[in-house]
Amino acid sequence: MKNPLVASLCAIVAALGACSPVETATELASPAKIDRAEVSLDGESDTYKITWVTSEAGSAVDLSVSSSPDGSNATPIAEDIKESSFTWKPAAGENGRRYFVVTPDAGEPTVTATRLLPLEGGRNFRDLGGYKTEDGRTVKWGQVFRSGTMHELTDSDYEYLSGVGIKVVCDFRAAQERATEPTTWRAGAADYISFPDPATDPGGNFMRVLFEPNVTPEMVADAMAKGYPAIAKEQAPAYSEMFDRLAAGEIPLAFNCSAGKDRAGTGAALLLTALGVPRETVVADYALSETYVDYMAEFTGSADDPISADSPYAYLAKMPPELLAPLMRSDPRYIETTFQTLEAEYGSVMNFIETELGVTEAELQSIRSSLLE
Repeated sequence: MKNPLVASLCAIVAALGACSPVETATELASPAKIDRAEVSLDGESDTYKITWVTSEAGSAVDLSVSSSPDGSNATPIAEDIKESSFTWKPAAGENGRRYFVVTPDAGEPTVTATRLLPLEGGRNFRDLGGYKTEDGRTVKWGQVFRSGTMHELTDSDYEYLSGVGIKVVCDFRAAQERATEPTTWRAGAADYISFPDPATDPGGNFMRVLFEPNVTPEMVADAMAKGYPAIAKEQAPAYSEMFDRLAAGEIPLAFNCSAGKDRAGTGAALLLTALGVPRETVVADYALSETYVDYMAEFTGSADDPISADSPYAYLAKMPPELLAPLMRSDPRYIETTFQTLEAEYGSVMNFIETELGVTEAELQSIRSSLLE
């Protein structure tokens, strides 16, 4: 005997013209989602390549491009694309940061962009947006940038950066570094902040090992890993100010050091941790620096582009490359050692952020509200 309730429901469904089991299954199916979306740029051809992975293979997506990091007022560039990638080239003469919106059929749009900004004279100037947090949110694009020295930014670079709208620049470099390679910011009215020199220089510990008798590359790498946690403590006043500015909603914000991998890398790791980004993602962001920058060429020159004799780094070119290599790396071991040391001393990285950087719970909530979506 049929269940009376089931029979009644079937009758109602039939009366509404929705008795097809195929249609019912379609209605109940979840819309496709974008699991991952990335953008790369071929600088020579000025061509962007957008790639994505959907939750359902073969799902069609629509693509659009925007000058706004939230993807608003986007212009369509492709529809009903069933492949997993698409190339696009802007019209001649168009300059500025691009944010791409990938929208699956009946699903929620995802915004993505190039992580490394395409600057002629930039060093490791990149966007911290797009990372997923442990609670399912995403770090907003176009709000926080990390970089190395900016003294070689060109007029074209500043024109590009003017469209980004950076309001605060936190320069973590020491006074001598700023004097040797000064930043002459001219991409709008940004508040440029520098800080007093730390009481000690962790970099000095890294360098001293190079002059020890019978030094080996392994000894240099060990010294880097052992000394790396000191960066977080020595730069605590600067990192604290950065967090304060973010809590006050002064965004977009950029921060930098010289190489763009050590002091800036540690600052980025602390910020992403505070935002709730998983440890493995934080470490992967740290490690990206050596993917984006040939630090040996940057600091010691090359056959095609030898380093100037009056460069503050000219002495590095005289040292054995195999000994310099560990200093030039953004080895995951370095930042992982920092995390382990902070956890051993403070119980967790978040406790270090709260106690040593003075970031309150209210400030954390404000930062997360501003930087996450």
